[in-house]
Amino acid sequence: MELKVLGTQSPVCKIGHNCPGFLIQDGTNRIMLDCGSGTHSLLKYPDDLQNLSVIISHLHRDHYNDIFNLQYASFAFHNQKRIENPIDIFLPQTPFARADDIKNETESFARYSTITEESSLKIGNIKIDFCKTDHPIETYAVRLKKGNKAIVYTSDTSYSAKDRIAEFAKGADLLICESSLLKKHGFPEINSHLTAAQAAKIAKQANVKCLGLTHFWFEENVQEYIEEAREFFENSIALEEGQIIQI
Repeated sequence: MELKVLGTQSPVCKIGHNCPGFLIQDGTNRIMLDCGSGTHSLLKYPDDLQNLSVIISHLHRDHYNDIFNLQYASFAFHNQKRIENPIDIFLPQTPFARADDIKNETESFARYSTITEESSLKIGNIKIDFCKTDHPIETYAVRLKKGNKAIVYTSDTSYSAKDRIAEFAKGADLLICESSLLKKHGFPEINSHLTAAQAAKIAKQANVKCLGLTHFWFEENVQEYIEEAREFFENSIALEEGQIIQI
């Protein structure tokens, strides 16, 4: 599996940085995990629309704003007869109005499916499972497994879900974990997001091979996230836009 980092920051994007998104390619199949603002700018068109599945972890704008760009691109390239298959979009059921806004888009060449914690997908050789996190709206972590290789993406979560997420991520080759906060600011232990230290503790508990930090607050120095995480889990890296990782 090849992972391309499309976006790592929140709640806004700035020059050189986008809101959350990751593209995984295996053969001719492409799986996009979230599509926050700016992520579509790092896709190759129309190639990356071919056999594309988009999994939206939750319906906060910084994680799905670019779905509308992808929908319109699919519509335009299909009309030009440059893509044959509709893009597949998987999304939570709630908030209903936001989900319906996506599914009711008319200028789109796409199919839609609802995800739940019980959902299990098979896309090519990749098996995909879901784990509900603790966040203000319906949100899912995602595990992608091919053979004995696994990538886990936490999406957004509170530390209150740490045991559940650690079990879900157990033994993964790469844990892509949100680390929105820095402990130096004195945030309470249970928040709607994780500190870099909490992300590292989950990685250690899950015994993953590598921790990829993401979902950085756009005004912070990314190096501080790395230093904080490495106090608890040495093999911690900060993911960067355009980065390619082979799993």
